[in-house]
Amino acid sequence: MRSIGLHLRLHKELCDVAGRAMALKLPFFQCFLRPMGSKGPIFFTRRDVALFLRDYRPAFNELYLHGSYWINLASISRTKHHVLHKELYWAKKLQFTHLILHPGSAKGALHRDEGVDALVIALNTLLKKEHDIKIVLENTAHGNMSVGSDITDFAQVLQKLDHPDRVLFCIDTAHAYAYGYNIRNPEGQDAFIALLDKTIGIKRIALLHVNDTHEQLGSCLDRHHMLGDGQIGHEALKRFVLHPQLYAIPMLMEPPIASFEQEHGMLNAVLSWHTQNKE
Repeated sequence: MRSIGLHLRLHKELCDVAGRAMALKLPFFQCFLRPMGSKGPIFFTRRDVALFLRDYRPAFNELYLHGSYWINLASISRTKHHVLHKELYWAKKLQFTHLILHPGSAKGALHRDEGVDALVIALNTLLKKEHDIKIVLENTAHGNMSVGSDITDFAQVLQKLDHPDRVLFCIDTAHAYAYGYNIRNPEGQDAFIALLDKTIGIKRIALLHVNDTHEQLGSCLDRHHMLGDGQIGHEALKRFVLHPQLYAIPMLMEPPIASFEQEHGMLNAVLSWHTQNKE
């Protein structure tokens, strides 16, 4: 059975998030390490960590930390990245297996390629030190100087990395559509998947973020909608995740704030896609 997870929001305690994931019978989940709306420092007590590792961590085969949005590895003016290193510290302590990062924006640059170079420098530095967690770059929705909305940016990154084999990718359907890749129709999907294979290689995709959006094609706005109720729709998303080249890749949904019942219903709907596909 395909591995299907959810992004769950941290409100107060990480154990609460893990408990919700267990109640939903998720094989893995993704979260931020900061409570919603918080800009304060991340801190877990020794008791928090011990309880999580003893009672919750064994229930999941993998755990994905989504890096904070203000981490900007493509910045040409900021090179220290203290927030990233703090989040990595806690991710490793809590035994997360993957760190998902938006590449960021080439802030202060004249051309986006300068942001690609800044990202490569940051990743090369990071990969010299980090061996315990997998680094995953996610495509984004924004245009202009944002790195990674145009999939060909990732091809440049791989060409320049010292260890390209150690960087993986996450492909977000809502981001791809909002940027301008028309994955709503079969021809557009096939072209997008062919582009992924040509630029980064399907084997490098560690995770699919299967999301819908109510924003228009090419809007460059990053706003998620409940699965199937947006511009992309159920049928297009179903065809995308069941595509033969993508079928073996774990997938995860990042809906807007939803109730437990809504999350459960969404999981059942996606599971039914796979059940019907076997019949």
